[in-house]
Amino acid sequence: MIYFIVNPAAGSGRVKTAVPVIERIMQEKNISYSIINTEGPGDFARISGLIDYNKASAVICVGGDGTIQEYIGLAVNRDISFGIIPAGSGNDLIYSIPNNNPNTKRKFASFEEKIIFYTNKITESNIAYVDAVKVNEDAYFFNIGGTGIDIQVLIDALPLKKAFGGGAYFLSLIKNVVTYNTGEMKLTVDGVAETEKILLLAICNGSYYGGGLKIAPSAVMNDGFLTLCKIKKMPRIKMMAMFPRVKSGGHVKIRGVSFVNCSTVKLEFDGKKTINLDGNLYDFESPLTFEIMKGAVRLII
Repeated sequence: MIYFIVNPAAGSGRVKTAVPVIERIMQEKNISYSIINTEGPGDFARISGLIDYNKASAVICVGGDGTIQEYIGLAVNRDISFGIIPAGSGNDLIYSIPNNNPNTKRKFASFEEKIIFYTNKITESNIAYVDAVKVNEDAYFFNIGGTGIDIQVLIDALPLKKAFGGGAYFLSLIKNVVTYNTGEMKLTVDGVAETEKILLLAICNGSYYGGGLKIAPSAVMNDGFLTLCKIKKMPRIKMMAMFPRVKSGGHVKIRGVSFVNCSTVKLEFDGKKTINLDGNLYDFESPLTFEIMKGAVRLII
């Protein structure tokens, strides 16, 4: 049995038109399936209760990166496959999946053609074992998490997404280069601690976020490591020169930007901090720990 977890709100509601296409293909190929619609954020427990894990061969997310983050936990360290039909306004994760290079990505004549292509990939069921990231003991993400200027970028991008799609993130980023104030936090990477003012901290399993920004060019989803991107506080004029280069990954050459491969990252801070997990924003209390889960997901590619 293949379970399709559908977020009806994804892609400004356009994802609803994907369901009849998916059903037609599954019926033509005589594959048992079930369509489960999400009812909003925080619906994980209900969705999980609707899945018969003894019969499930795969769980497929139909939506954007935020939908994937909410439901990747259904497949972590389980003997079932996980698949993606990208149908949201932001689908950066798909570019980091093995065999998906954004520089040679397939062009689709229509949304329906895109859904047909990815649904057929689901039925072909080619598998790669990839990593996931555990946050404390009760959450997961699949692509990129972090905090800093990107949080305010996400908040300011939300009202722009309907008009500009993935480009809303880049527009918001340019605005926040001028207005954002950098905060201090304690960061412990594989047991080594330091306290400093950090403009942006990205804990990466994949390479792309924020509408195609190549924040961690060297990140690989199946290498067994987190790639930590740390950007220290810098003058605003330097920020304005740096951030446009993130689109291509050119920021890696700028002083104050560093990368390290690691297994765990621990953040300590005062009060609560808003954290981005694949485009979803959550408020966490200190401390906050990120841990790589090597080969924890059997991903359909």
